[in-house]
Amino acid sequence: MKLNSPKMVLIASLTTITTFTHANPNSEIEQLRAEVNELRQMLQAQQVKLVNNLNITSAAETGTSKPIEKNTQTISKWQTKSGTHVELYGFVRADVAYQIEGAKDMFNRINSVVLEGDPSKKATEDRLDTTVNATRIGLDFTTPLAEQILKGKIEIDFRGGQNKDSARLRHVYLNYNDWLIGQTTSNFLSTETAPEMLDSNTALGGGTTRNPMVRYSQSINPFTYYLSLEKGNEENRLPLLAGKVKHEFATGKGVMTIRGLLQDVRLRSENDETELGWGAAVGLRYKITPSLLFNMNYSHVSGDNKLLLASSDNRRYIQKDDGIELIDFDAFQMGLTYQFNQKLRSTLGYGALVYDDKDYITKDANEKLQQGWVNMMFKPNKPLTFGMEYVYGERNTVNDRIGKDNRIEMMAKYEF
Repeated sequence: MKLNSPKMVLIASLTTITTFTHANPNSEIEQLRAEVNELRQMLQAQQVKLVNNLNITSAAETGTSKPIEKNTQTISKWQTKSGTHVELYGFVRADVAYQIEGAKDMFNRINSVVLEGDPSKKATEDRLDTTVNATRIGLDFTTPLAEQILKGKIEIDFRGGQNKDSARLRHVYLNYNDWLIGQTTSNFLSTETAPEMLDSNTALGGGTTRNPMVRYSQSINPFTYYLSLEKGNEENRLPLLAGKVKHEFATGKGVMTIRGLLQDVRLRSENDETELGWGAAVGLRYKITPSLLFNMNYSHVSGDNKLLLASSDNRRYIQKDDGIELIDFDAFQMGLTYQFNQKLRSTLGYGALVYDDKDYITKDANEKLQQGWVNMMFKPNKPLTFGMEYVYGERNTVNDRIGKDNRIEMMAKYEF
C-alpha cells in the first residue's frame, strides 16, 4: 500500500497535537487550531494538484490534448556578408483582355483610343490580347548603422522597351532616417487613396509616375508631411517641388492627403521662355462601414503633361496673342469597394480628365476623357488572386471627334 506523504504529515501532526493538547488543555488551543487549519489547506492543495496531473496525463494518452501552435509563415530573407538583411517579394501575373473597341495596345490607354472614322479603327476591334509583363520582382534591404537603419529597395517589372516586353526599373532608392534618395512614385500623387482597378495602368484621374528625387519626411502628430525635389519634364531647367501632408484617421478608418506642386516650366520651342506651373490635389480613403470603402482623388494641374495618367498626348501650353499660356486641367477619380467576405470584393469606379484650355493646334487634342469600370476580385487564399473587370470609356477631342474604350479584362496573380 502506497502512502501519501501529506496524509502521513497530517496524521503525525494530529497525533502530536492531540498529545500536546492533553498535556496543555488551556494554554495554546487557538494556536493549535490554526496549525490544524494550515495543514488541512496543504492537503487540499496537494489533492487538487494530483487531480490536475491525472487529467493532463489522461488527455495526452487519449490524444485529445491541444497541439502547440506553430508559426508556419515563412519569409524569404537572407543576410549578406556586410550584415545587410535582404527580403524577396513580388508576384507572377497573367492578364487576358478581350477588346470590343479601344486603343492599339493593352491596358488603360483611354487618351489614345482610336477615333470614329479612323482607317485603323478596325484593327482595334474584336481583339484578344494576353500578357505576363505586369509581373513584378522586388528586393528590400535593411542595414543597421549605429542607432539608425539604412533601407533600400529595388523593384522591376517587364513593361519596358518599345514593345513593352523588357525589364524596367520601377522603384530604386535608399532611405536613411527621414531622407529618401532615388526613384519612386511622385510625391504629388496619392496611390494610397486611389480606387482599386484591375488594369495595370491604374485608373483615369490618378497616376503612378515614378521620378528620380530627393525627399524629406517628418511626422508631427497626427500628420506626416513630405517635401521632394523631383525630375520634371525633359525640357525643364530646374527640378519640380512637390509637397504632401497625410493624416490617418483613428481606429483604422482611412487616410486623407493634401498635395501641392510647383515647377519652372521651360519652353525650348518658344525661345526658352519660362512660366510657373503648379498643381493642387486632395485624396481620401474612408471606411463608411466595415465592409464598404470609399476612395477619391481630385487634382488641378497647370503646365504639366507627365505626372497624371492620360495627359501625355496634350501639350503644356497654348499660344495666346503674342504670348503663351499654360494649359490647365482637372482630374478626378472615385470608387466604392464592397467586401462581401474575406475572399470576395468588388469595386465600382469612375474617372475623368477635363481640360480648361483648348489646344486647337495639335491634331485631335483631347478635350475630355472619362471612363467607368466594375470589377470582381476573388482571393481564395493568401497568395492567389483572380479578377475580372469591365471598362467603358470615351475620348472627346477639341474637334468634336469621339473614340470609345470598351473591353473586358481577366487576371490571375500569384504573390510570393
